[in-house]
Amino acid sequence: MDARIVINEGSLFVTLHGLDVLWATRRRIVVPLDHVKGARIDPEVARRGPWLGAGYTDALLDYTVAAGPMLVHGRHEFWDVHHPERVVVIDLEGEAYARLVLEVADPEGTAAAVNAAVRAARAAA
Repeated sequence: MDARIVINEGSLFVTLHGLDVLWATRRRIVVPLDHVKGARIDPEVARRGPWLGAGYTDALLDYTVAAGPMLVHGRHEFWDVHHPERVVVIDLEGEAYARLVLEVADPEGTAAAVNAAVRAARAAA
């Protein structure tokens, strides 16, 4: 199930749904916009996956799920991915996670909205 991203009052809110909440061990992540470096569409990141040194689930499923905190190449990241072609990558600074790798319904629209909010927050500062 897709992650839902909402930008409100200077923060980026990520809400997970369904079984992803169990796999990821959390329902919500909140990041101040001034800790967001930007968002990009990068399905190749998700296709490569966090598999080295991190867990994943594929038993009894016809696709692979990466959900929850992952240690990827020495970096802490948060993943919620079922379908790599619908992934947006949100790069962070000053947070527990270096980036969020999330499946969303509209990657192009989500990346554009996040980047516009980051630009607006920086212009207002």
